[in-house]
Amino acid sequence: MTKAEITKILLDHNLKVTPQRMTILEIILDMDSHPSADQILELMRFYHPNISLATVYNSLKTFSDKGIIKKILTSDDKTRFDPVHKKHHHIYYLDSDKIEDFEDKELDKILKEYFRKKKIAGFKIDDITLQLTGKSISTASTENKPVKAM
Repeated sequence: MTKAEITKILLDHNLKVTPQRMTILEIILDMDSHPSADQILELMRFYHPNISLATVYNSLKTFSDKGIIKKILTSDDKTRFDPVHKKHHHIYYLDSDKIEDFEDKELDKILKEYFRKKKIAGFKIDDITLQLTGKSISTASTENKPVKAM
């Protein structure tokens, strides 16, 4: 993403354009993963060696509050950040701490219909996002194992 595009995002959200915010947002938008604050800080220190963890956390909170990024919680309560605004869910791999985007329009339709019928008293649903949590399986290790009949 270009500096002009990042500047526009900040200005469109009524945020002051600072070199730190520009770099933090560029890091998040250019990553293919869902980075943690610590991962962002590590990359930030390459560009801004004296940046504080507080600056990174405050910027991430501001970006989240403004809807520029979304917070994702892992099963061990680590917060990760997602810049993708397109409707999607997440797959969280416990064994590698990896998060992948998962799109399924059929699932979205099923969930929407389910919650349309099953109203939750005193609650209006704005969005439904699932996070599937599990471990990687190797097709080689499961291919040749016999399946027991039940």
